[in-house]
Amino acid sequence: MEPENKSITIENWKEKEELALMSIGTDKGSWWADPNFGSELFLLQRNGRVDGRTAGTLRRMLLECLQWMIDDGLVKKISCQTERIGKNEIQYYIIFYDINGNNREIKEVWNAF
Repeated sequence: MEPENKSITIENWKEKEELALMSIGTDKGSWWADPNFGSELFLLQRNGRVDGRTAGTLRRMLLECLQWMIDDGLVKKISCQTERIGKNEIQYYIIFYDINGNNREIKEVWNAF
């Protein structure tokens, strides 16, 4: 008898959005179930300053921590734009290109403190 396929599929966008925000807001290496889950944004906060390169670093970190959603087939593609909007704030805008053609977005502000 062949083993039963018990793969999990997530079709609800709200659940995908919650997973994305959880990935962004979780310090990489701190989740017991997967040490690779999460972002390294805490490293930027530890640095405590925003300079000309921080927006690009934030963008790279966001895309890196969300790559699993592409790898696991939850979305087809992810794009991200970042822009410094204050002394210590960077706005980020993420577009998720869904498998079924329904694109979704998250727009948030990251604060260095």
